[in-house]
Amino acid sequence: MADPLKSYKLSPQLRSELHFSHRRNHHAFEFEMPQAAQILKKLPWKAIGFTVLIFAVVISAYVGIKKGYDYAAAKNAQADLARQQEYENHLASVKQEVTGLAADAYSFVKLSQNYIKSGDAERAEAAAKLAVEKDPAWRDGYVNLGQIYLATNNFEQAKLTLEEALKHDPVYGQTHYLLALAYQELNDDGKSKEEYAKAKDFGFNSEIGG
Repeated sequence: MADPLKSYKLSPQLRSELHFSHRRNHHAFEFEMPQAAQILKKLPWKAIGFTVLIFAVVISAYVGIKKGYDYAAAKNAQADLARQQEYENHLASVKQEVTGLAADAYSFVKLSQNYIKSGDAERAEAAAKLAVEKDPAWRDGYVNLGQIYLATNNFEQAKLTLEEALKHDPVYGQTHYLLALAYQELNDDGKSKEEYAKAKDFGFNSEIGG
């Protein structure tokens, strides 16, 4: 059989000590709570609220401006794409028109020269490109196209085209001379002098169809 539970009574002295401790803790809690409330009360809530409001306004303005900028950029990109497509369609129409005006590479070269003399750069370029398409191995087709690019201030494309001409005939003086002009316009004096020296060595020849 289990032992009966014993009853323990606190002595008067222990009860007194426990009661004193409880009262002391209770008073400490009552003292600390008003102190925390005073600290919170002293905070500059108006200034904090104003700062938060300004921050929110700035963020909202930034988001709004960014959205507006992104929208405008997208609209401009669409407009640029539409203009580019319109221009490409125009060039395709010009090429289609010029295609029926000659039959061989030499005739297209002559046609391009006539167009450039009359100031029609688009048709001159179209005819010159058709000459190259008709005979991709013909040196003078590339030389002529290079001349057209020089005449229309498309110097980078002139350089590339004339370099292609040199692959078909590296000792043609006229190609080197035109290439010297292209490098000069591209502010590459070293390459320009080098090509001009080669042009003098090989001799100038301005005739198309060699």
